[in-house]
Parts: sequence; structure tokens; C-alpha cells
Amino acid sequence: MEIVHSLYIHVPFCRVKCPYCDFFSVPNFSLFSDYKKAVLEELSLRSPDFVPFPTIYFGGGTPSILDANFFYSILYSVGQFSEVTVEINPEDARKDYLLALKEVGVNRISLGIQTFSDSLLKVLGRRQTSLENIKSLETALSIFKNVSVDIIYGIPTQTLKELEEDLEMATSFPIKHISTYALTIYEGTTFKDLEKAGKLILPSDSVLSEMYYFIKEFLTEKGFNHYEISNFSLPGFESKHNLSYWKLKNYLGIGASSASYIKSKWWRNISSVEKYILLLGNSKLPVEEEISYQEEQEKELKLLMGLRLTEGVDLKEIDLDERLKEKLKRSQRLKTLLEEEFLIFEEPILKLGEKGYFVSNTVISEVISALF
Repeated sequence: MEIVHSLYIHVPFCRVKCPYCDFFSVPNFSLFSDYKKAVLEELSLRSPDFVPFPTIYFGGGTPSILDANFFYSILYSVGQFSEVTVEINPEDARKDYLLALKEVGVNRISLGIQTFSDSLLKVLGRRQTSLENIKSLETALSIFKNVSVDIIYGIPTQTLKELEEDLEMATSFPIKHISTYALTIYEGTTFKDLEKAGKLILPSDSVLSEMYYFIKEFLTEKGFNHYEISNFSLPGFESKHNLSYWKLKNYLGIGASSASYIKSKWWRNISSVEKYILLLGNSKLPVEEEISYQEEQEKELKLLMGLRLTEGVDLKEIDLDERLKEKLKRSQRLKTLLEEEFLIFEEPILKLGEKGYFVSNTVISEVISALF
């Protein structure tokens, strides 16, 4: 029996697709009932091979579209857990609903606030208002001790002052965790079409960099620990679930389009609700793609994911410490990254330096290229 640290359940239903979102979701609510059955069937086919999951995360889509019975059915099937997170749209944060979630075992809420500015919410195509955001926080915090919020920055027309107001408002509440994301435009989204047509102008990299480091300084001064490139928490309230991903521990994904990584094998489910339901109706696993990682590939993946954490990666644990020291003798690029403190190597720990956070993708790619 394999130990699996995290279980992710994908709920691929949304009332309206946000114009910037590239996560798999559909507006066909008539499939709710059949999808619930399919999720439970997949879980029953998968879970006998694994030890109960310490963390469970319901993401989407919009998980808060579903009633509390759905979450109960999953949690009852699993039986043991320490952290159970549900992503909640502010418009769904009704007191009776949140109380029902708490009663079935949910103990952590992630609210998709994004911004407290009504004008910027309209730019993002969000349905809620600033007042609904505030009310959702008040309601959630009256029921749950562990509440996380998402904030987006780099929104077209957004000023540094507006970003500061968002952070001031968020931290005026006793939230325990905050995730901050630069608005990113993906292929296949409405925003990408607008960008190509010249109708959507994003802030420059210099503006985004200023915003990123402003967020870091602001939240650190408020007592939040910057533990991952985009994530901040009060001490002890880091997302245990997401830490499993970044530390490349075994995780199981259930639902259409969800991904899993167990014992050096990665796989992804089919990105079709109808086909997902059909396959599981015949007790067939809905896997669309899978990759088995060799030892070197897994080391690369551990380094890639682990460098997202501000604590860095113990190179000795993944047998890369001597390799780095050897490569430093020949790689001027690596030496420069260390000398200019984009990277820090405190043997055996390799981590991003302060200057490396905003350009992390580039820095991590340079490290991977040098070592593999």
C-alpha cells in the first residue's frame, strides 16, 4: 500500500467562465448528479491502493456550486484527514452553506476575492461586488478559523495604490493565508483574444516587479511568512496540501482533467465531463495521459518544484550537491546568478535569492539547464 499525502477533487462546473481562466470547466449543470457518482466511483477504484489522505482539496471550477452532501460523500469515503480545503466563490459564502460544510468536516476555506475594487472586478469579468467580497470574508471568518484569500495583481489599469488598498482590506480581517497571483494571459481564453486584438494592455514587467516586491514587503510587515513564490501565511498556516506538490510528495487527483503523481508516475484524467462519466459508468479509469519518470527526471522535477519554496531545496537529499559544485567550476552563468544573488547556495541548501523571486521561471530554468 502506497502512502499518498494529498487528495485533490476537481469540480469542473462554473456559472460563467472568467475571461482569464484556463482551468478546465463547463457550464452544463445537468451533469452534476452523474458527475458526483463518477467521482465516487473513481475514488473507490483508486483508494484501496493508498493509505488515507492527510489533506484534501476541492478545487475547480466552482466547488461551492455543489451542496454539502457532495463533500460529505467524499469525506465519508476517505475517513481520515487533517486539512480539508474548499474553494469558495464570494457569492456562495452564505452562513447556512458554510456551516453545513463545517459540519461535514471542511476546516479550511479559500475565497476567490481577487480584488476589492468594483471597477477592477468588472475588468476581470468577475460576478461579485466589493461589498460581497467583504461580506463573504466576514461570514467565513465567523465560522472558520483557517481562511485563505486569493488576490490578483497586474490587472489592466490597476495602480499600486489600488493594490495597496486590496492588501490593506484583506489584512484588516484575521485571515491566515493569502495567495497573490500576477494576471497571466493563456491561450484559449477570452483575454488572449482581446490581447491579440490590441484591446487588452497588460502592465509592463517593471510595473509587475514593483507590485510583486511591494506585496512581499507589505505582507511580511503584517507578520505573514513568505513561504512560496506566490504564497504567504501566518506561522503554522501554510497550505499543507500545496506543500505536498512543491515537495513532490505523492498526490492523487480525482475528477475530469485532474492530475496525479504517485511513485514516480504522473498521469492526467480526460478533459471531458461526458467521457469521464461514461468511462467510470463502466468502471474504467479515465486516464488520458501518463508519464513514468526515471531517476534523473525525478531529481529534475524535485529541483524545479522545490525551488518555488523560499526555504529552497536540500541538494544532498536528491544527490545533486556534488553535481552543483562541479558545474560551478565551469558554468559562468551559474556563478553570475549566485554572485548577483538571484540564487543562494548555503550548502546543501539551494534557494532563490531576493532578486530571483520575480524572475523565478528564468532562474530555475537556468539551474535546470546547467545541472541536467
